[in-house]
Amino acid sequence: MKKPEKSRKITFIGAGSLVFGKNLLTDLLLFPALQEDTILCLEDIHAERLDLMFRYIKKFKEDFFDDKDITIEKTTNQRKAIEDAKYVIDSIHVGGLDAFKLDVEIPYKYGVSQAVGDTIGPGGVFRFLRDTRALKSILQDMQEVGHNVNNDGVKPLLLNYANPMAMNTWFCNSIVPDSTVGLCHGVQGTADVLRHWAGLKREEFSFFCAGINHMAWFLEAWYKDSADPKAKWQDAYPLIYKALEEDPSKGKSEKVRIDMMKATGGYFMTEETRHLSEYVPYYRKLSDFLEKFQGNLSGLIEQAGDYLMQVKLQGRFEKSIIRAIKKSKLPHKKVPTGEYAPFIINAMETNKSFGFNGNVINKEGGLITNLPKGCCVEVPVFADSYGLHPQGGIVLPTVCQALCTSNIMVQKAAVEGVLEMNREKIYHAILLDPNTASVCSTTQIREMVEEMFEAEAKWIPKF
Repeated sequence: MKKPEKSRKITFIGAGSLVFGKNLLTDLLLFPALQEDTILCLEDIHAERLDLMFRYIKKFKEDFFDDKDITIEKTTNQRKAIEDAKYVIDSIHVGGLDAFKLDVEIPYKYGVSQAVGDTIGPGGVFRFLRDTRALKSILQDMQEVGHNVNNDGVKPLLLNYANPMAMNTWFCNSIVPDSTVGLCHGVQGTADVLRHWAGLKREEFSFFCAGINHMAWFLEAWYKDSADPKAKWQDAYPLIYKALEEDPSKGKSEKVRIDMMKATGGYFMTEETRHLSEYVPYYRKLSDFLEKFQGNLSGLIEQAGDYLMQVKLQGRFEKSIIRAIKKSKLPHKKVPTGEYAPFIINAMETNKSFGFNGNVINKEGGLITNLPKGCCVEVPVFADSYGLHPQGGIVLPTVCQALCTSNIMVQKAAVEGVLEMNREKIYHAILLDPNTASVCSTTQIREMVEEMFEAEAKWIPKF
């Protein structure tokens, strides 16, 4: 007798992304509602890395959830992986380290310094170009063979973890409206930083954060005494300022973020110092930038810091996974890491609402009313069995609005460039990048873009 089909299939595209794969897939297994009648399908084009993650997750399931009705699958066939999938998680990086090297080295010849280069700027735009064909094929497979494609009702949801987050999510929702939510750990990570500085327990701290990915603003932060049942929520920013004044070492690794907080009138931003320095024109052009702002980030905030770190760590994580698999039993994991995707899927399966900050489309300008209509914004969202419900009617302070808009125009030109197959708009995207514009002339930018097109031709669409 044929075994009945599972009611729930969750697919991970790019499961060979070992850190994300390990965290997200083991997180999923911790939710009781996802421990029955579930298929977890792992897919990657790199068979060896895929097999490594498959063996790890399979062992984790056997060690702790062997009595649960969970099937672990693997395949290098994307269409097969997406077939009947209700949820698709992606963590792709087309071109890998070879392309990443070009993203940071070519612009540096023209004076453009990038510590990471995955969000906007030359590196971010060309990473986006490389991702577009893969993202388009994922959406096509979701529409043609995904969950419930031949019936009315719930359609597959793409939970995108791939950078550049805003451009990727904007692009996907332009192709298939309401298909994709972008997820980043910047908001919850920054909330933990602020809470730690203020010396507060998790239950004593709350916040309201909105903007765009990697440039969302903690517009409000609150605290209350958990030991006092009558305590009321109060403004936490004075506590944070006081903590930094009394102990400057607390902010030693966040000198750019703290400087921007002071410059914007007191609003803290989600992205850490090394990233943030690339999104604005004020820092990386300075001759004494590292001396003033490096703090204890030596090797990370410098030119190509993230690329060089990944090269250095190449193979180490694989070895740690191999060592773990060889042990008689993996370390028990009782609490999810805090990545949003498993909580969202659980909420949609159980109708137990979950709130998070997600990247969605600013439809009719209704979510953040003073940012452009149709751009990708990062706002509070609630998930339940009826879908995703973004919070709207948000107005950013003018300085936050302006800084976000400077980045949005880069994203808009790049997304339009790919949708229209307009090579000139890709040049415009990098022309508008604040960091690039701070050091390059228009002619230099065009020469740089042409060199990058030629160097990365095998990974990007044919314009």
